[in-house]
Amino acid sequence: MKQFSRISKVVLLLLALGLPAVAGKPIIVVNPFTPFVITAAEGCGTFDVYFAPEAGRPNGGRVIVFANAEIWQGPVFATATNVSTGKSINLNLSGPTHVSFTTNTTVVYEGPGLTLLTADLAAAAGLPVVASVTGRTVFGLDAQGNVISVSFTGTAQDLCQLLQ
Repeated sequence: MKQFSRISKVVLLLLALGLPAVAGKPIIVVNPFTPFVITAAEGCGTFDVYFAPEAGRPNGGRVIVFANAEIWQGPVFATATNVSTGKSINLNLSGPTHVSFTTNTTVVYEGPGLTLLTADLAAAAGLPVVASVTGRTVFGLDAQGNVISVSFTGTAQDLCQLLQ
């Protein structure tokens, strides 16, 4: 199976590294939205997409880390821009988003967020490759932490289509 995006791998790795340290009470981490690029090869095919905090809007994301779950909350507003044309859209990614690790091979996201999937995983889940989602997304992982399955219930916006 193809591997999940590097963005999601980084998120999953950071989550996994932080979890063993949390034995009792939760840890609160300030987590503002930081700029990143999804290259054409990773996402939309013909253009790169630049994500950045939306100018003049709050960017106060926080993560509350528990032993087997996290809550992402706070005001987070982002702008997605087609690097080739300059066309942009604003996104409200404010939480709460609940992330739980039900087993070593399952991660469940509930709430708003961004997804970047391989074409085969996106098609199987009925999602666009690059999407703004709200709902429940369940990721199945292999022993190396690669996403091998995705199921989704909720609403999704195809960001590539909106930015064309």
